[in-house]
Amino acid sequence: MDNYLIEHLLDLSRRSLDKNIFTFSDFLSEDEQAKLIERKKELAPFTFFGGAEGTQRNIVRFGSEDCNGPGEDFPVLCIRAQPLNLRFAETLTHRDILGALMSLGIERSSLGDIVVKPDCAYIFCVSRMAPHILDNLIKIKHTDIKCGLCDELPEGSLFETKDITIIISSMRADCVTAALTRLSRGKTEALFNEKKVFINGAVCEKADSQLKPEDKLSVRGIGKFIIHSQSGTSKKGRIFLEISKFV
Repeated sequence: MDNYLIEHLLDLSRRSLDKNIFTFSDFLSEDEQAKLIERKKELAPFTFFGGAEGTQRNIVRFGSEDCNGPGEDFPVLCIRAQPLNLRFAETLTHRDILGALMSLGIERSSLGDIVVKPDCAYIFCVSRMAPHILDNLIKIKHTDIKCGLCDELPEGSLFETKDITIIISSMRADCVTAALTRLSRGKTEALFNEKKVFINGAVCEKADSQLKPEDKLSVRGIGKFIIHSQSGTSKKGRIFLEISKFV
């Protein structure tokens, strides 16, 4: 997190405390959120939200209902982008869509998660940027696009998961990470040393941290997982652990 962003977030926190109001950032990456969590003792109470359950990029809202009254809505909207003619559309990736948005002069911090589905994409953005996207995102690569605001997200989870079972010797973070990534012990240790492992949004630097049900584990560059429950043990005492993997 660069110094400008740190100062900006500290200022938002101070304004929330001094004026007894809710203040909001733009979207923060997981790493930026984790660094904010590390400094929570010097900040006003805060919460994260990115437009839907399970988003990785989130806006931080400083203030609490106990201090500031009823919660003020987060300034985030969701846009549904889809080909004008699906039959002749190219297969568009997250990178394609992000590139098209940034070519419109939109900063990354104004954009949240981009969820790509077979027939459309859901783009989360700060509210002030929505009109610009609706008016100008008309083509991605060679595919003509139409955009509209989502009044409601699709039923069920917007982020698809796949249930898997892993076999581990303990609930230590490094054991679970090694099983999920299929990396050697040395390469798994490097992930922790390089601060690429997150538990519930915060950097996990202690490889021996104990995971528990419903913890969210993210490994930068590899994936995001939700820890569920132990479903049994082997004859040798190894643990069968149920996990959901975001796909």
